[in-house]
Amino acid sequence: MMDDQITLVKETVSEARKKLAAGHIYQSLNSQLENLVGRLSKRSKTIVKPIDGGDATLALIQKTSEKFIQVKKVLLTDDQLFEILRQLASTNPAYRDRGAFYFLANLISNKALSREQMRWIANYLVADDRLFSHILEPINDAVFQRSFSLLLLSQLLTADNQLNFIDDQLLGRIIDQTAAYALLEQDGRGFVGEKGWAHAFTNIGNVWDLLCSNPKVKRSDKILLLATQLVGYHNCPIPFVAGEDSRVAAYLANITNLNEIYEDYFLRVLKFWHQGLTAQMTVATEAGWNKIYNRNRLLQSLLLQKDSFPTSIVDYIESTRDYLN
Repeated sequence: MMDDQITLVKETVSEARKKLAAGHIYQSLNSQLENLVGRLSKRSKTIVKPIDGGDATLALIQKTSEKFIQVKKVLLTDDQLFEILRQLASTNPAYRDRGAFYFLANLISNKALSREQMRWIANYLVADDRLFSHILEPINDAVFQRSFSLLLLSQLLTADNQLNFIDDQLLGRIIDQTAAYALLEQDGRGFVGEKGWAHAFTNIGNVWDLLCSNPKVKRSDKILLLATQLVGYHNCPIPFVAGEDSRVAAYLANITNLNEIYEDYFLRVLKFWHQGLTAQMTVATEAGWNKIYNRNRLLQSLLLQKDSFPTSIVDYIESTRDYLN
C-alpha cells in the first residue's frame, strides 16, 4: 500500500503540472513545493530486503555478453531482463554497477534491445516500487535501487533521441514520477563504503539535463522539473561532498540558457533562498547547517562556471556572496 505522504506528493506534482500547462501558477510554485516538503515526516526504519541471485545473474550477463560479441545480437526474455534489472537494487557493486548497469547500458547504447523492451524497462524503472521504496525512512540501502533506476533511465533517454521509442504517455509518466521522486529523496550520500556509489542527486541531474534538452518535453514541464530539482536539493539534510553541486550547476547552466523563463524562475528561487537565510535567526541542528552549506557549495560551484550562466544570475549571486562564507 502506498504511503499517504508519497501519494500526497504525487498528487501535488500532477496537479501542479496541469496548472503550469494552463498558465495558472508560476510565481507561487516554489513556495508551494517548499511547504509541501516541509510538512513531510520521517517513517520508522524497516528492513530493506537483500537482493538474491547475484552470481546466477552475473553468469547470465557473461554468457549473453559473449554471444553479443560474436553475433552482435542478443535475445533476452522478459524474465531474464527482470532478473538483471533486480540487481540494480543490490548493495554489491559487482552485481549492481559493474554487472547489471554496465551490461544494460551497453545493450541500450548498441541498440541491442527492441523498442518494446526499452519501453518496458523504462516503465519498470519509474514504477513506485523502484523510485519510492523506503524513501521516507532514515537513510537505507534502498537508495541504490532508487538512484540506479534513474541512472539507467538516463541511458534510455539518450537512446530515445535516436530511436524515438518513448511516446507521450510514457514521457508524461516519467516526468510525473521523477518530479515526485526529486521532492522525496533525502539521501544525499555519495560513495558508501564497500557498497559503492549511491549518488542519487547526481543521477537526478543527469536525467533532468536530458529532459531539459528534449524537444518533446513542454516548457511548462521543464519549469516543473527545474522547480522540483531546486526544492529537493535545497531540503536535503545530508551534506553533498561528492560532486553533486557541480553536476547540478551544469544542469542549471544548460536550462537557464534555453529560455529567459528558466532564467527568471531560477533567479526567483535564489531570492527566496536568500530571504530565508537572512530571516533565519539561529540554526541549531546538523540538518539545518548541512542545508545551508549545500546551498553555499552549489552557488560557489555556479560562480566557478559563471561564464556559462546568464548575467542576471551571476550578478545576483555576486551581490549576496557575503552569505557564502
